[in-house]
Amino acid sequence: MSDALLFVTLFCVVPVIIFGLVAYGLIQRMYRFQEVLADGVETEAVVIRTYKRSPSFNWRKRVVFEYRDASGAIHRKDEAVFSSEYDRLQAGDTIKVLYSAKRPYVFAFKEAVEQSRAAMAREKGRQHDQSSSDTP
Repeated sequence: MSDALLFVTLFCVVPVIIFGLVAYGLIQRMYRFQEVLADGVETEAVVIRTYKRSPSFNWRKRVVFEYRDASGAIHRKDEAVFSSEYDRLQAGDTIKVLYSAKRPYVFAFKEAVEQSRAAMAREKGRQHDQSSSDTP
């Protein structure tokens, strides 16, 4: 009986829990990004340092930066970035970010926000073109 319980726990319960945690993290990240899209405040962040972490993940590249919100509070972030961003950033450089007016610790890179807004505008244009061609 205990072997069956161990089997069920290892191969059924644990994967479901892991999947749930990953899904929760992705959904939370999506809602935070939407919050910044809706009421983001633009500011400049200063790169504090860049570093590589975890050889098991092929030396994941990370950037530590700080920005100030409207009240003057400093927010320090440590984020994974693409190799292209990592290679062009150095300590002291500035990058543009948008933070949520409601929760200033929630942020997104300005470039990602602009790309998302452009994609939404293209999709809205396609829908408009499609709806206008459907009407006689």
